[in-house]
Amino acid sequence: MAKTPVRDVVIWAKHIHGDGELLASLEALRGGDTIDLIVDGVRGVWRKMADGKDGRRTPGIRPIGAAQTFWKDLYASRRGDVVDVELAERGGMVIYPPLGRTEEEREAALQRFLSFCREGHSSDGRTMTRDEMHER
Repeated sequence: MAKTPVRDVVIWAKHIHGDGELLASLEALRGGDTIDLIVDGVRGVWRKMADGKDGRRTPGIRPIGAAQTFWKDLYASRRGDVVDVELAERGGMVIYPPLGRTEEEREAALQRFLSFCREGHSSDGRTMTRDEMHER
């Protein structure tokens, strides 16, 4: 079982001590991947922080969902205390899919987003002033 101090609104990998398997699991995650952890006896889902704009990895995990509420309360009431951290059993749940990693995935997502402009209302070309629109 690893230990980490409650120092920030996220858990930084460099602050986790005592469990090499947990550190290896966190380092293997890519930005946006999720992991199930038991922190101070409470199970929750944590998301690996996204890589920086310059491509460097961000070695932190951020709580999501119920874990976020728990960690926020823990941070407010026990800042500076050391808590236990352990991996939940294997085969944990994934709530959010990982972010697109390849250029093809990003391009496909952009094209899906841009295709929304072709759906819905289209103008008939007639223009009117604000006063005409509101019959003033």
